[in-house]
Formats: sequence, structure tokens, C-alpha cells
Amino acid sequence: LFPELSWSKAATLLVHNVTHQYLFFNESNIELALAKTSDLVHYAYTKGSFIEKRVDYFDSELVEPGPEPRRLSDGNYLFLYNSARRLPLPTNHLKPNWDREYNLGWVIMDGNDPTKILARSDEPILSPELDWERCDFTSNEWARRGLTPQVVFAEGWQQTSIDQFTLWYQGCDAVTGIAQVTVEF
Repeated sequence: LFPELSWSKAATLLVHNVTHQYLFFNESNIELALAKTSDLVHYAYTKGSFIEKRVDYFDSELVEPGPEPRRLSDGNYLFLYNSARRLPLPTNHLKPNWDREYNLGWVIMDGNDPTKILARSDEPILSPELDWERCDFTSNEWARRGLTPQVVFAEGWQQTSIDQFTLWYQGCDAVTGIAQVTVEF
């Protein structure tokens, strides 16, 4: 879409019925960028980052789109994003970026203008805690099998009731988990 930018495969769309536009969220240079389109063919890149990395936060190394934003009962959107922070771990592992912890954050976007962020999480809502999310740091076995340790990544979600969602996420690049997301005002 934008040859001058480094875009990854991680992306999601929001269909905004008020403006009759699609908002395309994509990781660009490890931050989250935004582009607009009305026909899904021609895109206008919004200069700068939509969601930036933050020093000394859970999203200090990487910000990447999660599943598509969902409308909340107050009319605004909840957007989940995948992120990473660096961990102080030994450096004798086989896979690049093994020293990162991948977490899930959120932003609330304005329902009338989703390019405006109203709130952002200071802490992750999901971090690797279970054995199958953390992998095994005592050997390089996980790397030989192509797995990445310390990972939770949101893959998709479905609304189950007002302001409640079932979230599918992966742990350790190998296993799928399910979590419930409940928004309280």
C-alpha cells in the first residue's frame, strides 16, 4: 500500500458507518499506523503513529493491531492491540526477540471520530502467566520447535452480550486460549 513505509502482515479494519470509511490499522516500524479508504483499493496514509510505543510501559518495544475494534454501549470503540516489552533475561537463546514479553493492551476510540483516542491502558489486560503462555526458559527446546516464549497475542473476538466479549488468543506461538473481556464504566 505504501512503498515508503515498512508495513508488516498484522492489520485490521474498522468499518465506520458514520463517515462511510474504512480505517486500516497496521504495524509500521513497530508502531501502529492508520490509513483511510472508502473503496478498499485507494488508501490515504495518516502521517505519524496512531498508537506509539511508550518508554517504561508494557508496550515499549512493539505496538501491533489486534482484532477489529468493537463498538461499546456508550457508542465508542474498544480496540485491543498486541504489544511487547523487553525482559532482563540471559542472552543464550537461539531465537531473535526471545527476551520480549508480549502483552495485550487497549485503547478507547471516539465513536464519532475513531481516529481520536480517548483513553489508553497503563497496564496490560493480558500477560503471559500460564505455563503454556510462558514456554520453557530452562532450555532451548522451545526455539528448536519454532516457538516464542512469553507470548499472548489476541487473534479474534466475538461479542457475547453488551460490553462483553470472548477473546481468542495464542500463547507461546503454539496454543490457543480463550478469555472473557468485560468492559465496566
